[in-house]
Amino acid sequence: MNGDLRLDAVMKSIDVFGRLAFGGQCVAAMAMIAAPLLLVTAAVLPFYRWDESRGEAIALWLVGWVVAVAVAAGGVAFAVFCWRWSGDWITEWPGYAVGISIAGVGDGALGYLLTSTGLNIYLSFALAVTSVFAAGILVAGNLAGTHVLPDQRRQRALARRR
Repeated sequence: MNGDLRLDAVMKSIDVFGRLAFGGQCVAAMAMIAAPLLLVTAAVLPFYRWDESRGEAIALWLVGWVVAVAVAAGGVAFAVFCWRWSGDWITEWPGYAVGISIAGVGDGALGYLLTSTGLNIYLSFALAVTSVFAAGILVAGNLAGTHVLPDQRRQRALARRR
């Protein structure tokens, strides 16, 4: 009994690298969610006013596609970089669900900051990415205390009894 209490305490207090890795993976998920949105926007928006300047529309179309592919590649590269410091708890479904949720909210906040506020573009990106990273770090310590670990322990105990 005492060993289980100590294990719960250890699992609820994730190390610093695990917290940083989860924050980084939330930022990477933010980029991977934004890439298809950029791709669709780049495919449609430049041709909205096709009659005025076709050359400019094609240039914006190409630049938009390059930016979308670069954002996706950067997100995948950053996720792979952060993966080596991740704990096993990140690879369970609550880790994915929470990370993708934080990233989706961050992308929505970034879209709002870019379109509806008077903030500088760079400040908007810095604020959104920093907020997502901080949310990932703060949530990481509590995420390991979800029901995944007790469920796994119950399954292992049942397997040992058989």
